[in-house]
Amino acid sequence: MNYFITSGKLLMLAIWGFLIGNLFFPFPGQAALLFYIFLGLISVMHIMQLLLIYGAFAEKLKLTKADALQVFFFGVFKIWELKGRLTS
Repeated sequence: MNYFITSGKLLMLAIWGFLIGNLFFPFPGQAALLFYIFLGLISVMHIMQLLLIYGAFAEKLKLTKADALQVFFFGVFKIWELKGRLTS
């Protein structure tokens, strides 16, 4: 399971790099617009995940700023890591 989480985090890091790189070096034609839309969607989804964690587990799980940033960038892969802190 730990290998899966690490692989997922590396994949998300590559996706974020690709999408943010498109802001500075846009792809030609309609591809840039598509990647702007993907960047917006992934940002909204990860903000929703972060708000869901704050709303559902605020009294049981205290997130540091570093944890919150990792949830934003890595999404469900960081949430799986935090699950261990929630059950103990």
